[in-house]
Parts: sequence; structure tokens; C-alpha cells
Amino acid sequence: MVSRTAFGVKVDVSDLEGFASHLGDLTPQEIGALLVDAINETADSAYDLARKRMLAGINLTDDYIQQKMKVDHATAAKPQATITAFGITTSLSHYGAMQLTTPVNWSNERIAGLGHQFGKWPGWTRRTGVAGVGIAVDRKADGKSVEVTRGNRKRLGSQFSIPGKVDSEGNLLIFRRQKGSDKLDVLVGPSVYQLFRVAAGLIEEEVGDNLESAVADLAERQLRKALAP
Repeated sequence: MVSRTAFGVKVDVSDLEGFASHLGDLTPQEIGALLVDAINETADSAYDLARKRMLAGINLTDDYIQQKMKVDHATAAKPQATITAFGITTSLSHYGAMQLTTPVNWSNERIAGLGHQFGKWPGWTRRTGVAGVGIAVDRKADGKSVEVTRGNRKRLGSQFSIPGKVDSEGNLLIFRRQKGSDKLDVLVGPSVYQLFRVAAGLIEEEVGDNLESAVADLAERQLRKALAP
């Protein structure tokens, strides 16, 4: 009925018990159409339910999750629908990343107030901040913070962002310098793929019940239509 694959969940009626009793005297063509409708209705419901479970505790946007998932609907030739999640990694920047800052020791006002002239390093340089990563004038970077689980924001001390380096939602990527190297790593959090694997196990029984109910409901509707004067 519902079996987990490497990247998704399949919905079909191969082992659905008891559905034949609801089919009455429908023709094979009507039965085929009925099952396809039931499978697709259940797949759409499972897709919505999985996203709801994934978003309940994890601080991703529904738009982002939908970008990483798809539903392939059943057809008469292939009475099976598949829900698939893509992408092994999700950058940490998708999880409500915020730039933390702290005041500089020597502000422009303090430097000017002591009569120093602004010039090039190693002289007194004017504090300009870094607008591209959200650091205002007279402030400096003090790490990043992210909210992977809703309501639980965590501070990242030595991580940083680079102007113009953004993820698919326009958030600044979060980098960490490899120890003893100039190479940078992009930090990642739980991926949609990983979240869907967990959600699939949680909703499997409910999806199976929904499929059986959908078959029964659609069969009853079809029979009522056939018996209508």
C-alpha cells in the first residue's frame, strides 16, 4: 500500500484489503478510473500531511519544502503515485539565519572627537560596516544565529557570511573556515530529504487508512451515479 523508497513514498492498491467489496457491479474501466482517482486523492492528501508534519517543529518555509518535493500522479497505465523529496543537503542559511553584531571599540564619532584624521590603514580608517551582510556602521560581526527547531534560536560564534553568496531563497550562506586552511565549508542543517524520511514513517498508517476510505467513498459515489434515475 505504502512503501518507502530511497527518496520517496509510493501509494498504490497492490495490497489494499477489503476494497473489492465496495466495487459492486462496476465495469473494469470504471474500477480502473476509480482506483486512479483514489490513489491520486490519497497521494495529494499524504503530500499535504507530510509537509504539515515536517513544518510542525522545523523552521523551514513551506515554499522551500515544495521546491524540494513533487507528486507524480497515477494513471490508468500505471496505478501508482509517488511522492518524492530531493536534495541530500539543505544549507543552514534556510533556517532563519541572522547576523549578530557588536559595537566597535573605536567608533567614527570617538575617533573624530579625539582629533584623529581618517585615512588608509594603518592609520585611522573610517568605520563603514558591511551592508552586504547586515553589519551597520560602527559595528562589527559577532557570529551568526539560526533557528533550526521553532522557538529555539542558537548562536554560532565564528561562522560568517560573504556579500552576494546566497541560497535559493536569497538568504546569505553561512561559512566556516576549515581548520588550518583557507578553504571554506558551507554549513548545512536537516534536509528536506531527511525530514521526509522521518515524516513518511509517521504518516504511513494514516495514509493507508485514507486510501481505503478514498476507494470506498469513490465507489459509493460511482454506484450512486449509476443507480440514479
